[in-house]
Amino acid sequence: MPPLREVRNRIKSVKNISQITRALEAVSASRVRRAQARALASRAFSEKAWEILLNVQNASKGAVAHPLLMERSEVKNILVVLITSDRGLAGAYNTNILRVVDRFAERMNRSTSFVTIGRKGRDTMLRGGRKVVAEFSDLPAEPKITDISPIARLAIDAFMSGEVDEVLIAYTDFINMLTQRPVVAGWLPLSTHEEAQRVAGDYIKPTPHVTEGAVNYEYEPDATAVLNEIVPRFTELQLYQALLESQASEHAARMAAMRNATDNATQLVADLTLEYNKARQAAITSEILDIVGGASALQASLDSAAETLYQAMEAKAAAVSMPVPVAAVAPAVATVAVAPAPAKPAKKAKAAGDDLTMIEGIGPKMSAALVAAGLDTFAKVAASDETTLRAAIEAAGMRLSPQLPTWLHQAQLAANGQWEELEQFQDNLGRRTSSEGSEGDL
Repeated sequence: MPPLREVRNRIKSVKNISQITRALEAVSASRVRRAQARALASRAFSEKAWEILLNVQNASKGAVAHPLLMERSEVKNILVVLITSDRGLAGAYNTNILRVVDRFAERMNRSTSFVTIGRKGRDTMLRGGRKVVAEFSDLPAEPKITDISPIARLAIDAFMSGEVDEVLIAYTDFINMLTQRPVVAGWLPLSTHEEAQRVAGDYIKPTPHVTEGAVNYEYEPDATAVLNEIVPRFTELQLYQALLESQASEHAARMAAMRNATDNATQLVADLTLEYNKARQAAITSEILDIVGGASALQASLDSAAETLYQAMEAKAAAVSMPVPVAAVAPAVATVAVAPAPAKPAKKAKAAGDDLTMIEGIGPKMSAALVAAGLDTFAKVAASDETTLRAAIEAAGMRLSPQLPTWLHQAQLAANGQWEELEQFQDNLGRRTSSEGSEGDL
């Protein structure tokens, strides 16, 4: 699974791309409406002009026709005016028309040269080793007939001089917002291109419907003057219409491509977000496992250290309590010896040894803790305070006894040898036996 930072950076990048594609879609949507309106507005006029030219050609049989209307007997050289876009991000718009042109050139098997309109077509033709005689790019977003006049003049001059025998236009015909069809349309001569129809009819655009029946035209002042004026204009009109169709197709294709790109980016962001959440959850789970494992190891270490400390304190308490009966307690015994003999000599023997377990609430372990704190005799316990006793017990890591507040009084009675009073006091506390009380309190 990739790192969280990498997934987060990918999500950010895809979101930025989706913003760009959404903006390009909006721009293309605004432009395609204007381009579509221009193409549809001039389409009927262009088709009618083409029909008139074909009718003029049919009506001029036996007379001297205009050179642009005369079809060559043998076609050796072909000039193709290729219309593509200057920019990409238009889906398969450029790819489709370039593929059609390549297959058409291979099918024709003639010497073919190209005049490209748009950088995409120029770059592809040059990379493919095609002969490019001229290239035009950066045309206005809303071209006029004057903007394509140099292109039309170049093609007309090449045809009139005999450099080429046939001129065709390769462009994308606008059908609707979802359909754009790449075609190759005959241009010069302004007649039906029988050779192209026969060899590569799959790629040639069908000619407009021609009105059936004989059409008689009257020319004023004469046929030659009228044809010399209208034929070049109608020739430019066919190229202008092809350019308008291509621009409308380009914007429609770009709008659809950007919409698909935006939808794909949205889906990709959702997938990456899910992957990011999974990776983040896995990282959190791993951290929790590490914390639990560390806590368990730390608890084991603490338990081991506590056990070691407890054993060390027991050993120290045993070592400290051994010499006490001989050195420290002997004077206390001498002062008590002048008193009358007690009723229970067994308990006096225990007092001589300062057995702190005689005090209610003090067991062997708690006695060892007091001895370790220096409170090894009844007199020392009686002379201390409750705070000192609490500190000694807590330092040993044991819980406090509920009888701790009475230890000072019990120790004082034991130090004075008042055993009967001590026993009566302990009975009042609810002690059953001294052995049970000392062993039960930890």
